[in-house]
Amino acid sequence: MTWTALGLVADFRAGRASAAGVAHALLERLDRLAPVIGAVAAVDHGRVIAEAEAADRRLRAGRGRPLEGVPFTVKDWIDVEGWPVSGATGDDPGDPERVPRADATAVARLRAAGGIVVAISSVLAESAAHGITRNPRDVARAPGGSSSGAAALVAAGAPPLALGSDSGGSLRLPAAWCGVATLKPTFGRVPLTGHFPRCGSLEDGRTVIGPLALTVGDLAAVLPVIAGPDGLDAGVVPVPLGDPATVEVTSLRVGVTDGGLDEPVSAVVSTMVKAGATFVPTPVPDVRAEALELTRRYWGRARLSGADNVRLLWDWDRFRRRLLVATAGIDVVIAPATTEPAPLWRESIDTDYLWTIPWSLTGAPVVVVPVGDHDGLPIAVQVIGRPWEDHVALAAARVIEASAPEPIAAHPEI
Repeated sequence: MTWTALGLVADFRAGRASAAGVAHALLERLDRLAPVIGAVAAVDHGRVIAEAEAADRRLRAGRGRPLEGVPFTVKDWIDVEGWPVSGATGDDPGDPERVPRADATAVARLRAAGGIVVAISSVLAESAAHGITRNPRDVARAPGGSSSGAAALVAAGAPPLALGSDSGGSLRLPAAWCGVATLKPTFGRVPLTGHFPRCGSLEDGRTVIGPLALTVGDLAAVLPVIAGPDGLDAGVVPVPLGDPATVEVTSLRVGVTDGGLDEPVSAVVSTMVKAGATFVPTPVPDVRAEALELTRRYWGRARLSGADNVRLLWDWDRFRRRLLVATAGIDVVIAPATTEPAPLWRESIDTDYLWTIPWSLTGAPVVVVPVGDHDGLPIAVQVIGRPWEDHVALAAARVIEASAPEPIAAHPEI
């Protein structure tokens, strides 16, 4: 059975299912999936069942919180109190003995809303600590990185929700290749407190923590829970969060990127126009090559001279300003999420992120929505909003999702 987060909320409240029953089923599924797709860095059966039973007691007493009993996984770069979070990469196993004493802010907020951590998900297609992660749509294919395990487990239906992080596409590429939805919030919307390795807004102007899920509705339900200042991450800005339900689709202006009007994008634009949106015919400039060059310089900034670092920041600022001007008359940009469907299994390379990195450099909110398949592999689009207008991107993504075909089935072994 495949669950959604909001579907479970409704079932738990109506008494059609129990948090403990779902937790048992998911733990069994995780145990069965691990040899097939990997993706699991840590699991604690006893703790999960105890928390699920406590959730059931609160539900029976009428004290259920907004996400009471909803299971989720957390990327092995985001702290969870009492769980091993190693910070492993493809080359470095991290610290296998590291057990955080506090939750990352986003984790703490989800747990305070009733969510239950059921596993730590592995990072990258091959983690030095936790082995290989495979794409559940086709185990011979790549899952995308770096929130690889998070996307793979959601795509495999275990569980319906995950937390990951994204610097240049690390939520969006795995979501697109595995065929699930994700949200890269506006930079500065969700605290990075508890991300490991540590990152801050002055040192890292791209990384965000965000959710992956089977539906856009689940993404929209999670964002208000995890967003907002925590008094610890100085880069979080107290900008009010809008409500996707208040967005009038008929008022939206939809644009595309130059070079990005391929078949899935054109179909999505047609869907938006049929829903009443207005198409803006002048495309946003194709900045993929420039964004990749900037990003490569950013990755190598420790080796740059002081003057070269100053130039990098100036060029980055100019890049952001140019895109703000280019999108001034557009509410959402529809762009491809990837250059191709999931390739045969390999680690991701920088050119896999050509469509995602421009919007990391601008800090704009982006929703990835699966929109069908190509030869049995998922394809997806990015719905890019203006900075701080996450709710607009989510509202448009809901329209697109409603007209998309049913997701393709997982691999027969899943």
